[in-house]
Amino acid sequence: MGVVMSHHILNRRVRKAGVAALIAAASAVALTACGSNDSSSDAKGNSSSHASSSAKSSQSDASIHNQAGQSGKRATALGSGSNKAQATAECQPGTLRATLDSAGTSQAGMNHRGTFLRVKNTGDETCVISGYAGLALEGAGHTAIKTTARHGSTYFATDPGSHPITLGPGKSAWADLVWTTTGASTAHAKYLQISPTGSNSHSTVAFGEDLDNGTLSLTAWSSKPPINS
Repeated sequence: MGVVMSHHILNRRVRKAGVAALIAAASAVALTACGSNDSSSDAKGNSSSHASSSAKSSQSDASIHNQAGQSGKRATALGSGSNKAQATAECQPGTLRATLDSAGTSQAGMNHRGTFLRVKNTGDETCVISGYAGLALEGAGHTAIKTTARHGSTYFATDPGSHPITLGPGKSAWADLVWTTTGASTAHAKYLQISPTGSNSHSTVAFGEDLDNGTLSLTAWSSKPPINS
């Protein structure tokens, strides 16, 4: 009887030991699984963090590159502005000298007479002139005479139209100046005011001519004397 009880007690201990061993094994497996999950989570977290950092880095690089590109465009725009600022300036009245010059030609016929206006760049810099000169007649004692200036083609020359003429130092621009002498309402002129750029600044030259109604015909400035062949 004592032997049988001892055997049963031993069997119970063996079973308890087996159960304990199974529980321990199950716990170990569970811990291993948790560890694997944690490692996987850490790996995923690290991978996600790395990917996010890489994406942010790429975005930053792209942003920097874009900003650099925009800066380059702004620099180009500024450069363009600088180039425009260096464009040839308009001629200033103080550097221009206006005279009357026949240029070796005779403009006379059918009660019409004419000559050329010549404007010379006396400055040291190249400049641009365009359009039509301003004109005003003066009588004896420099008294003002009512003057009408008609822009366009004259009896002797075709109007080239207003366009820019580049004048280097010492270079000249030309315009044809014509009037009629039929004796009707004659104006007895002694002087002619010439404003090369049409401003208030002008040169006064001798102009002893009798002309009808104080009327003058004038072409635009040209790079050479504008005379019809």
